[in-house]
Order: sequence, then structure tokens, then C-alpha cells
Amino acid sequence: MSLHTIGSSTNYEYPSLREAVPESFRSNRQAKIIPCSLQTINLPAQSNGQLGSNSVIMLPCGASAGIMMNPYLRFSLAWTGTGTGGASWAFRGASGTTASANVALASMYTGGCATQCINRYVTLVNSQQIDTLQSANVLYDTLLTHSTSADWLAHDAQVMLGAGATYYLTAGAQTTSSTYCYVVPLLGLLGSQQCLPLYLINGTLQVSIDWVSTALAIYWGGIGSAGTDPAWTSALFSNIQLCYDRVQPEQAFCDSVRSDMLSGAKYIVGYTNYQVIPQSIASGGATITMNYGVNNSSLRGVLFVQYASAAYAYNTNTLATSNNLTSFQVSLDGRLINTITLDSTLNPALVFAEMQKAFGRVFDASITDPVTNIPPVVGYASSGNASCLAYVDNLFCAGVSCARCSEGLAWEGSPASTVTCQAILGATTNGLTSINTNGYFIYVSDMQLAIDSSGSVEVIR
Repeated sequence: MSLHTIGSSTNYEYPSLREAVPESFRSNRQAKIIPCSLQTINLPAQSNGQLGSNSVIMLPCGASAGIMMNPYLRFSLAWTGTGTGGASWAFRGASGTTASANVALASMYTGGCATQCINRYVTLVNSQQIDTLQSANVLYDTLLTHSTSADWLAHDAQVMLGAGATYYLTAGAQTTSSTYCYVVPLLGLLGSQQCLPLYLINGTLQVSIDWVSTALAIYWGGIGSAGTDPAWTSALFSNIQLCYDRVQPEQAFCDSVRSDMLSGAKYIVGYTNYQVIPQSIASGGATITMNYGVNNSSLRGVLFVQYASAAYAYNTNTLATSNNLTSFQVSLDGRLINTITLDSTLNPALVFAEMQKAFGRVFDASITDPVTNIPPVVGYASSGNASCLAYVDNLFCAGVSCARCSEGLAWEGSPASTVTCQAILGATTNGLTSINTNGYFIYVSDMQLAIDSSGSVEVIR
């Protein structure tokens, strides 16, 4: 379960600093592991959830809380209402894929995953907001689509997240579907894949989940024509739990750490922060300008995704579309970052490469995107550039990297108070007209959680 961290640092070192003796022939220089105990914890939410409701998980911190490792969210889901025998359903979104160059474009993507049920995800420490992820379903969809490997999506994500899975109902009238369990990776502070020293925090760690307000997290098959409302419009979220491994070090180690912090030192936990800003976009050669104050010292990159607005009104899946994007530029405090023209119509491969650079994985052979180069299909003008249709019309995301190189040859983000993004949409592309979309700007930044000797925390931007 590994979400690739956007803009992950690459550390370089001089060969002359390495010893000539191979690593395998050297003595072990690692300190002996401290005595500790390990226990897997399932911390339940205060109540079950419904569509549009909020679920809260409270975790008391302090000396007995130990160290948190490998946290994730699990929940069970069952749909209720007036069922229709023989119908099927799947999650909306582009992160579920059965990509193959030998199948029709329309049948390639069978749906998204269970993260479509999460509208907002908030992490708080001592009532201080650490992460506030609006439109979390869009953020998850973007990261799962372009920041994990195609093989992971096709196998692991299908089991844990229901990615691309189609669920069938048994014959006959039903009022409640089967109950399905899902395991969701966390983002932000709890998704940093670092150990979080809960024993140093004086207060409470809180995770708050806002579930989607309608049944539009899924789409149905075998019910009726386009525009027919889904037969099942209610959902029950149960067994909502925060699962993690609790490591309890010996007391002497905890006392030693606190003693070191009494001199003014702080325990620092670095993590990736995401901010998602929605933007409604009208069709017809529109120019969108977004000014947003991020006010931090390390902006890793900016992403831009769009979903067709009309798809939410019908019983169909929602896929990410370029919507005839002819230019996407980002400026930090008035400084233009990218001068390359990102035109999804003429140069989709270039837009894809720059987007991958924003994810920190361009030409990374160890991670493969689910996007494939699909040839033209019926409905596209022969005069248009129809290359990379699977990317342009189904799994689109534009991105600009803001990573820079420090003197220590370590990649870092750029400081920025105000970010200005300009996206230009053409009226037509590949013979198709532009459409109304729900657009989203995603800002990816480095942040740090600092814990002092009193157990108080602060966020360093």
C-alpha cells in the first residue's frame, strides 16, 4: 500500500565520501534496537455514518499512546433504498482501469474506487487543523491514477479499494445491498509513512470524515436510460475504524527523548500537504485565472483536473477530461514557472511528461501509469490530433513542477505567497466541442509538524 509521494526528494552524494570497502563487508553500525512492544489497534468512530454525515475518530495521546505506524482507514458500505434485481453498480472515477489497446475506449474504464465516498478529510491535533482536504474524492482519484503503478491499481487497489470492480445484485427485488469492506490509505500527516510519536503529544489526535451527500459516488447499470435516477439513494457506512500499529518503547527511551527536548529541541515530522480548490468551468474557449494564497516556503507542484459536469446528472461514470486545454501556466508571486505551451490537442505527450514531472516520476521505469496511447475512434475528426485519447479524454491531469535544486543538491519546493494559474480552453478539439466541467486546482506543498517539550504542536509551512 504505497501512494507515491509527489515531488519526493532525491538525495545526492559525492562518490568520494563513500568508503572503498563494500557495504556487505563492513561491520554493522546500527544501534541495537530498543526494547519495545507492538500491538495492532482498531480505533472505532464515535458513530456509523450516512450520506452527507460526519464520522469522527478520537485518539487520546500521551505517555501511554506510544508511536503510531502504518495507519489506514477501514469502513464497510451497504446501499439501501428500492432495489432492482439484476442491476449492477460501480464507483465513479477514473482510478479503476482495465486498460487494453484491444478494447473499445468506452469500455476501458469500469469505475473508480471507494475513496469516491469521502467528500472531506480533516486531521486535527489538539483541535488545531493539520490537514483539511476538500473534495478528497477528486484528490484520491488523481493520486491513485497518476501516482501509483498500473499494476498496483489492477490488483491491490481492486481488492482493498474496489477499484474498477463491478458489483452485481441478485435477482428479485431488494431493499439492501450486500455489505462490502474497504481499506483506504490516508493522506497528509497520517499518510507520510513515518512514525508519529503520540507519546510526545499532550492532547488528542482527531480524524474527521465527511461522507458524500448523495449517491453520486456510484453509477448504475441495467436500471434505465440516461438521466434515470439511481434506484438506491441511501448508504450506511459502518465499522468505521482507524487501524494502526502501536509501538510502545521502554520508558527509559521516552524519558531520554523528553530530556533532549527540554533544551529547546523540537521533534519534527515532515509530510506532504494538499489543498484542493474547485472551479466551475464553462465551455467555449474559456480562459480561467485562479489566484490563490498558499503562503508557504515549499510548493512542490500544481495540478489541474476536470470532470464533465453533465456526467453527474446521468447514470454514467465520470472520467477526467482535458476539455480542449490549449495552455496551462503557473506563476509564483508573479514569476512565471513554465514557458512550455501545454496543449493537450497538439502535444498530449508533452502535457503528460510535464504532469509526470510534477509527480516527481518522469522517466521512472519502476512506476507505470495506467494511461495508454489509444488510436482514433468513431466520432473524432480525422484532421484532429487524436493521439493519447485514453489520457486526453479519460485520465487527464495537467501539472507544473515547482521543485528546485538547492546547493546541497537536494530537490526542494519553491517558496510562494500567491500562486496564479491560467488555463485556456479551446472551443473544439479532435472534432468535438468543449463542455462544461467541474475543475479542480490541486496545490502540493511540504509541511512540518513540530512538537515541543510541553506536548504542544505547530505547523511549519
